[in-house]
Amino acid sequence: MTLDLSFKELVDAAANPNATTGRPLTVAIDCIDEDPDQPRRNFSEQELEELSQTIREHGVLQPIILRRSSEDGRYVIAMGARRYRATQRAGLREIPAFVRDVGLPDRYAQMIENIQRDDLRAPEIARFIADRLDAGDTQADISRKLGKPRDWVSRYASVQGMPEFLRARLEGSSIRALYELYQAWRTHPDEIERRCATQDSFTDAQARQLARDVRAAADRAKGQDQSPAGPPRSERCDLPPEAVLPRIGAKGREAAPDDQLPKTRLVSQSKSAPSLAIRVRYQNRAGQLVVDRLATQGSRHAVVLVDGSDNAEEVPTSALTIEEIVSR
Repeated sequence: MTLDLSFKELVDAAANPNATTGRPLTVAIDCIDEDPDQPRRNFSEQELEELSQTIREHGVLQPIILRRSSEDGRYVIAMGARRYRATQRAGLREIPAFVRDVGLPDRYAQMIENIQRDDLRAPEIARFIADRLDAGDTQADISRKLGKPRDWVSRYASVQGMPEFLRARLEGSSIRALYELYQAWRTHPDEIERRCATQDSFTDAQARQLARDVRAAADRAKGQDQSPAGPPRSERCDLPPEAVLPRIGAKGREAAPDDQLPKTRLVSQSKSAPSLAIRVRYQNRAGQLVVDRLATQGSRHAVVLVDGSDNAEEVPTSALTIEEIVSR
């Protein structure tokens, strides 16, 4: 049976100055409501049943954390929805809880608590990050507050831009695998969708190999289509084949130089234009605009490689300032 024996919340709540006391209160189950915007949306029936059995035998070993509701005498769950549901299932009428005197929920605290338990589903994480981005947070803000790398945040942020057939595979595939397929889909949409139709889930290795195969096949096809039948037109003479060969005299000897046709002038190839680097500034940080990649968050965002960082960051275009355009 599953025992809920992690006491991290208990210690944190006791040390929190917002808690009403260092000891938990006993709160009636009927006075508690769940937070409709909590990150967790799905609960395993098997885990709830196992937890309810331990609660029947041992009681609730780890108090939940509540905040006061706008409705007098009622509370909203800040942390501990699973324990609350299991306690209801066990038939208990009361539950131990810490009560925080705060009016608004701490979305990041709720998310961190679930991430530390490592039992949030990928769609729930993606939905949380999308909500935070819509609320005005940047990927850098989310990374810092959750204590997660920026590339971890970027992968989950990309989910809202994925086609439906990829999002449908998020339950059974890792976020790394889906992100790999998404990047390949952006340049080869039809082929990626066709190949994904035969498989419901992907490991990281499978996704990398599929993307690699699709790109290699596209490169081969492109090479065949562009194979020239001869030298480039700009290097050919616009004369019939016999005109570019030396003329042979009556005795089989090559004719004198002054007896040859005039040489045809070759048309020189045009020089390629120099590539440009666009230097920008974002939140007092300098960086370079990545011009060959679209932001996953839409056309109102841009991809920027901040100086001193190895990872690109998606930022609102309205917050960017162009400082310099230089030739590379």
